[in-house]
Amino acid sequence: MPTISSIKALKVLNSRGDWTIKTTLELSDGSTGWAIVPEGASKGELEAICLPADQSVDLLQGKLSKALVGKSFVTVSELDKFLIDIDGTENKHVLGGNTILALSVAFTRAHARSQKLDDWEYLANLAKSIGISVDRKSAITPLFNILNGGKHAQNDLSFQEFMLIPARNYTMEECVEVGVKVYKSLRNRLQRDGFSTGVGDEGGFAPLNFTVKKALTYITECASEHYKVGEDVFLGMDVAAGSFYRDGYYVLPEEHLKLTSEQFERYLLDLMRQFKLIYLEDPFHEQDVNWWRKAVDDFGSRVMLSADDLVVTNPQILTGAIKQKLANTVIVKPNQIGTVSETLDFVNLARRAGWNVVGSHRSGDTEDPFIADLAFALGADFVKFGAPSRGERTSKFNRLLELYSS
Repeated sequence: MPTISSIKALKVLNSRGDWTIKTTLELSDGSTGWAIVPEGASKGELEAICLPADQSVDLLQGKLSKALVGKSFVTVSELDKFLIDIDGTENKHVLGGNTILALSVAFTRAHARSQKLDDWEYLANLAKSIGISVDRKSAITPLFNILNGGKHAQNDLSFQEFMLIPARNYTMEECVEVGVKVYKSLRNRLQRDGFSTGVGDEGGFAPLNFTVKKALTYITECASEHYKVGEDVFLGMDVAAGSFYRDGYYVLPEEHLKLTSEQFERYLLDLMRQFKLIYLEDPFHEQDVNWWRKAVDDFGSRVMLSADDLVVTNPQILTGAIKQKLANTVIVKPNQIGTVSETLDFVNLARRAGWNVVGSHRSGDTEDPFIADLAFALGADFVKFGAPSRGERTSKFNRLLELYSS
């Protein structure tokens, strides 16, 4: 069993121009792995803590190198447990979820190389070992975030992501072609109508003076130039409701609205009736659990109600959400929990509950395509990588295209 022979770390930039960390881990047999950790702008209250890049680099090259070099681990799960024990806190604030994840992913890749496996193959074997059943007969479907708002854009929109969703019968290449066609049509339409085509953090357009209905109307009309909306393509939104929840009200300044939870549910239902919406992410504040439950009862059979901030890729929190029937879909972001193994445990729970799984990037992402390998290995139903543009987004689409072509 090879031991860890070296750990190197340095500061690098993410897509927002903020510092993050890149880690390279080498095993005694010469196998190496690397990782660059993303960071979100819209964060759940219970996510693992992200330490400043300088502090993480110091830990990786100091305390953690001393603790790890010369040691061997049978699987990444063993390494993760070792690091969790060193940290000793529930939210990983001593070592930082970002620091631990950098080691977890880098070790995963190094161990895969040592076993002559691709990253996804190593991850698939881990998934199988804990009972995750994977069916790759149908391709993963991307949720293309082609119009940005909320914390991901400097515009008026309170809702964070407006998504185009190809039908489930498309291949990966066909899905990407759908996303690209409608994305370009939307750019041309915005230009023609005199709106800016500047983009938000995730590559979607971020026009000024838009309302939610106007955003959905533009996407619907642009999609209709190429496809039948409601049959070939559908719409979805990351509401990110926690970002505009104020003192018990959902406040939408661009629409001059201040809504109670009951009124906000009616508002969402009205949007569902007007547009072909099949996906709603974080439709209520993470603490507004009674309305999460009611939404599942009222329209969970027609729409994917996706939990991000509500469960933050945390197996313990997800267990409670499943028992209370608060959603039917989960977002998977490894940096929310801080280890590969806990991410797999999270997906295992979601699968056993019959929930949909969405592998997701972060708004401050990097060229590292690890989330694409993870989604492929786990047979995720959907992925969110942003718009089909910008290198930190296209690296992930391109990795999935590569995996499906091999």
